[in-house]
Amino acid sequence: MTFNLIGTGLNEKSLTLEALELIKNSDHVYLENYTVDFPYDKKVLEKVTGKKIEELPREKVESEEFIKNAKKQDISLLVYGDSLSATTHSELILTCKKNNVPFKIVHNASVLTAIAETGLQLYKFGKTASMPTWKENWKPDSFVELIKQNLSIQAHTLLLVDIALPIEKAKMQLKESLENHKLEVGKVVICSELGVDSQIQYDKINKLSDKIESPFCFIIPAKLHFLEEEFLEKL
Repeated sequence: MTFNLIGTGLNEKSLTLEALELIKNSDHVYLENYTVDFPYDKKVLEKVTGKKIEELPREKVESEEFIKNAKKQDISLLVYGDSLSATTHSELILTCKKNNVPFKIVHNASVLTAIAETGLQLYKFGKTASMPTWKENWKPDSFVELIKQNLSIQAHTLLLVDIALPIEKAKMQLKESLENHKLEVGKVVICSELGVDSQIQYDKINKLSDKIESPFCFIIPAKLHFLEEEFLEKL
């Protein structure tokens, strides 16, 4: 009996043959849907896999109770993108090791690799940052410090955006955060629905389109190689 942590990739056709085999042989199949805004319906996955899929909210995934069942049954947890992109998922594997639960990890494509569609070279990216949704009395902007660190070593910054944050507010938060930290940037990149219906724009923040679908992310480029610059300008 095994706990399978399976990356679904970026679109409904991205499941690997290995993943399909494990899912079809599973007693229970779960879907983690709180770390990303899925660009397609769960029913599509059910049709592809031929299995009933139960969605697990954050508290149930983090409680890790379902993992214990993998001592007696084959359990699969589906994760959008790659199986180990989020810290929560690494903790699940650690739980398996601590409790002697057999496990298998199936990797897949994720935003961390799909951003190469921009023409920016992956090895030139620094630390990944995240931008949460602001509230009236809570406006964290510490992610700008990570951008500064990356720029200091001429590294690009991937800025992941909270799934609850619409594009208009995301642009406003990014602009205000940069101003608060007195950091001036030129053109930025926005990527939407990578691997599904990829949209990529390269422009100043206030000129980026508001017609951007979720999920999306920003990239703050550092000094560009001439090939990177040519690629972005042709977007």
